[in-house]
Amino acid sequence: MKLVCLGLLFGVLSNSVCAIEALPPQPPIPADNPQSASKIDLGKTLWFDPRLSSSGTVSCNSCHNVMAGGDDGRPVSVGVHGQLGGVGSPTVWNSAYNTVQFWDGRAASLEEQAKGPLTNSKEMGMKDHDMAVARLRRLPGYVVMFKKALAKVEDRINIDSVAKGFAGFGRT
Repeated sequence: MKLVCLGLLFGVLSNSVCAIEALPPQPPIPADNPQSASKIDLGKTLWFDPRLSSSGTVSCNSCHNVMAGGDDGRPVSVGVHGQLGGVGSPTVWNSAYNTVQFWDGRAASLEEQAKGPLTNSKEMGMKDHDMAVARLRRLPGYVVMFKKALAKVEDRINIDSVAKGFAGFGRT
């Protein structure tokens, strides 16, 4: 559900009329990343895989635990090598309905957002996206999953297809 308020905001709602509206049955889905069961499965597998971090110990779910509120409940999140981030992880529950991603709104879509944590030195710590992609290309199970999920993509395992997989799962 979402809260819709009409009125003036002065630190608190004042002289406002509020109503609760249900979220739409599904979030907006970009035309270049249609949902499919195989893409959602790929994204879910990527989500829980710590091999996408430089240390092999941190997955997306480490900070955005989908079974515990979609976040880690910490004031600041803990990434590779125990490094503390600058902020706590926002929940991923219903994040597909957000018009921007990250606390500061710097990503316009789930696809764009998915690329950031991989190379953030305090989060997953990969040197660059090429390093993450190379790691995935060496894993036969991922080769099969990417082929099934993105059959029309020439170079199936690249940073854009990784982001599409994450976003597909994120929209569920």
